[in-house]
Amino acid sequence: MQNNLLGKQFQAWRLFNSSHSTATFSLDSSLKAAGKIPLDTYEILSALSESPHNRLRMSELADKIVFSRSGLSRKIDRLEKSGVVKREPSPDDRRGWFAVITEEGIAAHKSAKVVHDSHLEKIWSSVLSDHESTVLSQILDKVASRAAK
Repeated sequence: MQNNLLGKQFQAWRLFNSSHSTATFSLDSSLKAAGKIPLDTYEILSALSESPHNRLRMSELADKIVFSRSGLSRKIDRLEKSGVVKREPSPDDRRGWFAVITEEGIAAHKSAKVVHDSHLEKIWSSVLSDHESTVLSQILDKVASRAAK
């Protein structure tokens, strides 16, 4: 009995992984085809634009978007060069830095959001009922909470 249950759980895990990868690739492709920023940049700019004063400590940003610290630092370097993000030192911690979305970043995010949200409606919202969304959110929250321990 337990092997059968484990098999069903493994199948659910595989479907979760597959659907996440497919949806992520699809969203990224949609943004790129429309000439917008890539999905990883969109996620960074979303996190910053939703934060107080459009800024987050680098460590908080890495945690929020699930990026390694070193990978995020390299990505922010590239985004600074493109003008959509800037770094500012923390006024109360000489070692700390904030990532801050710029006016160009706000405009790029706003432009990409139209494409992102339209595509998300097509592949997510139109497929799930409100009840299914609630149940799925509860399940994913349980998994994320356990994985974070």
